Amino acid sequence: MEVTYRFSDDFSMEDVVFEGLSGLEYVTSTKDALNVMKLRNPAVDFSRNAKEGVYDELSDDEYQQALDTIKCISDLWRYPGESGEDSAKYEMNVLSLLANAIELISRQDVELRRYREEEELTAF
Repeated sequence: MEVTYRFSDDFSMEDVVFEGLSGLEYVTSTKDALNVMKLRNPAVDFSRNAKEGVYDELSDDEYQQALDTIKCISDLWRYPGESGEDSAKYEMNVLSLLANAIELISRQDVELRRYREEEELTAF
């Protein structure tokens, strides 16, 4: 399956849609279903689009913002304990991606709370 999206004005991803299943796929087990329900890493399409000149009209700063967004999202396509640029997978099943997304949201929530606490302390 493929993730389609567009960049908002601040280069976050919006209108995210998953495409590629017809609903007629034959599965006999959860394992079969998870093998069918794999999502391609959006970094693959972003890289192809960049090579094809899709982002040529963006300024360097705008392109960097889009690239940073894709790098952040692409980090979800890793198995636990893996790190480094080469560890991102071409595709991953939806449950693994969901688990990674929950972990990321949790870490970002902690960072945001710490940031807010520091801001409150320095405001006085």
